[in-house]
Amino acid sequence: MTEKNKNQGVTAETVGLSQREFLTLFLLHTLSNRPNYPRAIHQDLKNQFTGKVHSYDYLCKIANQLTDSGHVILKTEKGRNYYYITDKGSELLAWYRSNFQPKMFEVKKVIDRFAHDLTGSGDYLPVSDNLPEEYRTYFSKIVSVKDLVRYITLKTADVRKSIYMGEVGELLKMKFGWIASNGYLYDLAHEMEENGLLTGRWESEKRTKRYLRLTDEGQHHYKQIADSAAERVQEVQKYLSSVLHFLGESQAVS
Repeated sequence: MTEKNKNQGVTAETVGLSQREFLTLFLLHTLSNRPNYPRAIHQDLKNQFTGKVHSYDYLCKIANQLTDSGHVILKTEKGRNYYYITDKGSELLAWYRSNFQPKMFEVKKVIDRFAHDLTGSGDYLPVSDNLPEEYRTYFSKIVSVKDLVRYITLKTADVRKSIYMGEVGELLKMKFGWIASNGYLYDLAHEMEENGLLTGRWESEKRTKRYLRLTDEGQHHYKQIADSAAERVQEVQKYLSSVLHFLGESQAVS
């Protein structure tokens, strides 16, 4: 689990789609609603996804490839070229929905819970099941799990006299439906102690449980860490909502 570059914006690649896949999905979804011409499709793309410059030429290249493969057909009407989706294109759109939607939907539920905790906005969906193990790598790829765990650890330490990382792990599972490995939690706690955010003591000479408390330095950096986590989570939340809309999961869109 690596910390994300804070200056890197959220893009299609961030949520697990290549630019080719993203534009293919965008085109097929758009054309499943109504036929349209290239410039209008590109303008819709720019209006809906403002965080990245999408090339008009590359959009046309993908549209032409879809035409060559029979997923889209091109018709000229009143001097203007219009793209139409074919039955083959509808089948490909259904394939995208069935392969990407379940993973993104489950991950977004966890992200929504973190966003609610970080900002106080949005609805909180109580945890009924933990995020499936096969989706955890994807979750750690699109958000900074380091910031999220540091945020929860420091927040918990701020309201309790002392904590231990086993409690943090249980809190992550019960409140957010996400599980981090014990090894990762303890490594991060050790790092936070080294950086002066926490100070700890062993429960006994057996060194089986280490109690941690917040330092003045930790309290000072807590808001910065929370703000960084909130910014990233909200960006990913918004992008996932838009992609899930294309995937036909309206109930998953905030």
